This record gives sequence, C-alpha cells and structure tokens, in this order.
Amino acid sequence: MSTDLSGMIECRPGARLWGPDDEDSVWEVGIDLFLNRGNAYDGLAYLFGIRNSFGFRPLAEDHGFPDDASDGLRGEFAGYGGPHDVHGTTWLTWAELSTTDSRCVPGRPDWPTTALGHNWCD
Repeated sequence: MSTDLSGMIECRPGARLWGPDDEDSVWEVGIDLFLNRGNAYDGLAYLFGIRNSFGFRPLAEDHGFPDDASDGLRGEFAGYGGPHDVHGTTWLTWAELSTTDSRCVPGRPDWPTTALGHNWCD
C-alpha cells in the first residue's frame, strides 16, 4: 500500500513590507503540492515521521494544523474531511528546514549510515 502526501506552500508577502506582526501580513497559498510520486518513504519519515521504519527523529511530526493558516489552506483541508479524516497533519517552516544538516540524520546513532548513505547524529 502506498502513501500519498498532499499540502501547500504558503507565504506572507505583506510581511516584507509591513512586518510579520502587521494585520495585513496574512498567509496566502503559494504552491499546491502533491508529493511522494515515487514512494520516497525515507523523505517522508525524515520530515514528517510517516512510515518511519528508518528510526529517524522527524523534523515536523504531529504539529497539527497551523492556527494562522490561510483561507485557501483551510478550505483545502476541509475538503479532505478536516482533522477527523486526515492523518498526520503537520507543518514545517522554511527556517526549520533551512537549518537542518542534510548530511546528518537524527535518530539512530547505533547504525553507521542510513539507507541514503547519510551519517546519523544526535
């Protein structure tokens, strides 16, 4: 059985002009995503803890639905049935993603390397 991942990339274009705390700095849908067309379970496990037989400590597991999500994302989420029908709802910021070291994978320091050839770290 395969696993599909869908989501959206959101941005706050007003934050550059007025600052992130301004009332006009709202999230807007930027890109609609449909990921995992090749069953890249190592990536899903590393990022979100989905099908994590690899032993990763995921970057963004079970964060839930973002409180400040855009109306477009809220509508899309509701279309899938909302929190009662959607498994593994989470989110990840660009700041979190950009600070990770892709050469070092958190999780199983007792294994010498991952299936992808990365080193484990604490």
